[in-house]
Amino acid sequence: MKIHEFGKRDQGNIVMIHGACMSWDMLLPSIKFLSKEYHIYAVAVPGHDLTTNDEFTSVENISARIERAFLRNGISRIDLLYGLSMGGGIALRMLADNKLKIDCAVINAGITPYELPRFVTRLILAKDIVMTTIGKYSRSALAVAFPPDRFAVSDIDRMFAVMQHMSGNTIKKVFDSTDNYSTPEKFPDIAAEIEYWYGEDEKNERKLDISYVKRHIPGIKLREIKGMAHGQYAVSCPEQFADDLSRRMRKNHAK
Repeated sequence: MKIHEFGKRDQGNIVMIHGACMSWDMLLPSIKFLSKEYHIYAVAVPGHDLTTNDEFTSVENISARIERAFLRNGISRIDLLYGLSMGGGIALRMLADNKLKIDCAVINAGITPYELPRFVTRLILAKDIVMTTIGKYSRSALAVAFPPDRFAVSDIDRMFAVMQHMSGNTIKKVFDSTDNYSTPEKFPDIAAEIEYWYGEDEKNERKLDISYVKRHIPGIKLREIKGMAHGQYAVSCPEQFADDLSRRMRKNHAK
């Protein structure tokens, strides 16, 4: 697993974890803005890196691998942990692990574990596999899910390339683990200030996720981003998105 670095090491750091069926470099436009002020660690999640054949394993395993990588390099503190969709699930698991000192976290439309009967989760998994496989082999179908009026053609092309690279095993594990990873009934008493962001146009899809974080993470702050669909803000509005993360960093440093 690769973790790409940008910016100066003596500045505050931001860890960024991308979503499913994306590549880390789809966040590069915002990283270029952020790296002018901060040190950025961009995680290339296994199974999504076009430069390797690593398979996705599980949210729990990948969270642990990220934690070990930082600790092995003498980094025990994260100023801001950011995770998008699947990456938000990985970030939540890292918060639950409490292995690193995390000052604040932004969980952007993060996927939380389903609290549903197993036969229901199996049906949802089957649907996710079918829909992703269709997108893997049909760019036009992918463009319907991520329309060009919301996402740049280059981003749709990149997602298509990533999905073609993903093995059937990775696709299955991504959705099975992201929807069913384990977290404690009550998150540990951590000092991190946590925000959960979601797009206005995905509010219905995030209802269960919002309910989950409200019940499991006392004090979490919710933020609805007007006019945005799933993943759109981080990918399609890099300067505004970067300004928002910078605002969060400045607020944290002002304490």
